[in-house]
Amino acid sequence: MPSLFDIGKSGLQAYRQSLAVTGQNIANINTDGYKKRETALEEVTGAGGGVTEISDQTGLGVRVEDIKRAFDQFLIDKVRQTQALYQKADTYLDEVKSLENLLLPSDANLSNAIGEFFGSLQQIAAAPDDQAPRIISIEKGKDLAGQFNLYSDRIENLKEKIFDKANNGVTSVNLLSNQISTINAKLLSSGSGNSSNALLDQRDLLIDQLSEVCQISVNYINKGAAQIR
Repeated sequence: MPSLFDIGKSGLQAYRQSLAVTGQNIANINTDGYKKRETALEEVTGAGGGVTEISDQTGLGVRVEDIKRAFDQFLIDKVRQTQALYQKADTYLDEVKSLENLLLPSDANLSNAIGEFFGSLQQIAAAPDDQAPRIISIEKGKDLAGQFNLYSDRIENLKEKIFDKANNGVTSVNLLSNQISTINAKLLSSGSGNSSNALLDQRDLLIDQLSEVCQISVNYINKGAAQIR
């Protein structure tokens, strides 16, 4: 039969570990990717009875069964999907704004240049024998051609920036995928026990970063390894 001292000692040890987990949560409140931990306690049951005696129903105290992370797959997947859609819409909005600023009318713009050129043609039609309107029309035509070339160069530069962003996105996906693959390998080789909470935090942080670059779906397999599509 266990002594009260042994039972009390088990309680002190279990709750000391629980307090240590709480302290870890507080210390890592600003750590990127850290998920809150909580301890799961279980009773240490008594020994089984024999032929001539009944089992000891008193019990032997308490112990920490597991230290679990705050993790809800459904909610996390929804957050990632929303984040991916937001980043997609935000990137699209930035590029549309850049194009809009490029094409919006200003004091010297393509629309004004076209209007001035056709206005100069009307001056020629009104006075066909006068050389001055012809000279002005030629200059207006040169200005119009210059405006077309200028807008073409600006749009081409904007297109190149968009392509560069896309290439950077592909590079980010490749880098993050390789890092997640490394984490998966560590999780799968972690032995028969529970996977390391720190590794799982790293896994989730990398997947969160990946969801900001592209839309993904995640499936969790053995020991917390992630299959990503």
